[in-house]
Amino acid sequence: MNTSISKTYLLILSALATLPAMAEVTQLDDVVVTATRIAQPLREVVGDVTVLDREAIAAQGNSSLQEVLSRQPGIQISNLGGPGKSTSVYLRGANNSQTLVLIDGVNFGSATLGGASLQNIPLDQIERVEILRGPAASLYGSGAIGGVIQIFTRQGDAKSSAEIGYGNHNTVDAKATLAGGDASTRYSITAAHFKTDGINAIVNPKNSNYNPDQDGYENNSLSLAAQHKINAQHAFGVSALGAWGENHYDSSISNSAFKPVAQSYDYRDKSFNGSANVWSKNQWNDIWTSHLKAGTSIDEGKNYTPLSANDYRDQVNKIKTQQSLLSWVNDLSILGGTVQVGAETLGQKVTSDTDYSVDHRRINSVLAAYLVTVSDVTLQLNGRSDDNSQYGRNNTGTLGLAWQANDDWSLGTTMGTAFKAPSFNDLYWPGSGNPNVKPEESNSKEVFVRFANNRFQSALTVYENKVTNLIEWAPTPSGLWQPSNIGTAKLGGATLTADWQSAGYIAGASYDYLDARDTSSGANKDRQLARRAKHAGVAYVGLQTPIWMARVEMQAQGQRFDDAANKKVLAGYALTNLAASYQLDKDWSLHARVNNLFNRDYQLAKDYGSLGVDGIVSVRWQPK
Repeated sequence: MNTSISKTYLLILSALATLPAMAEVTQLDDVVVTATRIAQPLREVVGDVTVLDREAIAAQGNSSLQEVLSRQPGIQISNLGGPGKSTSVYLRGANNSQTLVLIDGVNFGSATLGGASLQNIPLDQIERVEILRGPAASLYGSGAIGGVIQIFTRQGDAKSSAEIGYGNHNTVDAKATLAGGDASTRYSITAAHFKTDGINAIVNPKNSNYNPDQDGYENNSLSLAAQHKINAQHAFGVSALGAWGENHYDSSISNSAFKPVAQSYDYRDKSFNGSANVWSKNQWNDIWTSHLKAGTSIDEGKNYTPLSANDYRDQVNKIKTQQSLLSWVNDLSILGGTVQVGAETLGQKVTSDTDYSVDHRRINSVLAAYLVTVSDVTLQLNGRSDDNSQYGRNNTGTLGLAWQANDDWSLGTTMGTAFKAPSFNDLYWPGSGNPNVKPEESNSKEVFVRFANNRFQSALTVYENKVTNLIEWAPTPSGLWQPSNIGTAKLGGATLTADWQSAGYIAGASYDYLDARDTSSGANKDRQLARRAKHAGVAYVGLQTPIWMARVEMQAQGQRFDDAANKKVLAGYALTNLAASYQLDKDWSLHARVNNLFNRDYQLAKDYGSLGVDGIVSVRWQPK
């Protein structure tokens, strides 16, 4: 990719970010729960939050959650070769394992690797996504150093619909929702199917894992939800999501001479990812509302490799993480605002062909919060204590303050601490784990200024996050690789957003400056953290009428490095995307999307391919 082109795009995006642009995802009356665990209008939230509802997701015609996240402020991603391949999310520059992912309020991810398999969560099953940028361990516990991505699945208030689409690489994307009920009881069932031939995951013939084939992906999913309102004060419900995936990729094994062989074998993963919960919301009196939730999530995988260099029969390795949550949180309307107190217990269990000396742990937590607005000033206080059965207790806190200067302008600041618990691999990998490794910790502060009215919203947030006790694997004097708390990092930057709409015209932009540096005392001191660009941005313009919609997007990132030593350069890139829809009649509509219109060649990880020009056309039925 010509670096000068990407610099030009970034200059354009920076300029657009200072102009009136349009809110495609954030409306002033949106209600947010992730930012404080207390439902409040987005306009009053002290934290830095993005809300993506079902209407916004559907209008853009994206096929995957990865696509959606890659265009959000403060987020950069890496991907190992196309749809369904391993994807890492860097929220405000934090490591992939330092972003907490929740599905309907339940912790989701691998307790062995530390991250979440977002590439296996089908976009068709998602009703809403809330992204909280900045540390949130005082709200949710371990993992929220960079922030929180909370996924809300289709709930009982969904509407019946069906859609089928076809794109290049023989991509098929189909889904159907059956929903119904009355004023007190609602239900929905959604089934979805996604399949693509994909692209060649590794595109560099010199890579030892190279195999010139197409590496496809398939995902089948089902979700169920129901809720019943007993009366105005009491309601309960249940929801469940299951996604079964099969991903093909390029790899190799070593022969007796330690040379890579068997590249032509069909390496593949079969996965199951899911979440389920039952909840109740009870307003016992005028000042006390109780939220009770019991839930579980599963991240399960089967990895297929050849038995040997000369025997291509399947060898299957299995691993599974199950997390079980019981949460009781109470909102009390006292002291002029809302006081929240709660308790949670989270169990994590690993089942694997690998023999971990310890395969389970439990985290018992208590939390408290105070949210109050006095005149034009909002105060947010959060505190949480997590007691982990493996290594002990972590206490975290957050302080936020915002001033509503007038109807349109506000400014404020937040500061907080966070931590990330070591994974089971860090602690107990056979022969290499270190049971003495401690949690990673962070201390963050930020300031913001925002403008918002019915047509135009803009915000500038400047932040700094210092991370200590980073867990890094390194060789010991005996040659054995082992983890220890030797790393530190500084994550600083700024996010500028602007969104605008008027009389059917829409426009918007965001620009991110990120200085994510290794501050350890080793050879990589002051180096840029791998796969994180200093400059990134998105801009879009469009027109929407009652009959049709069209929009153009520009997406760009600056130069990155694929390694900690900053020796392997990933060139900057700039992409142009198109989306359009046409209402055939009151119930039927036609949708189309083209990504990477000019077929730019770029990489999100060294040697791994990315989609060239890529399009899909779909027909949707949704009765009005």
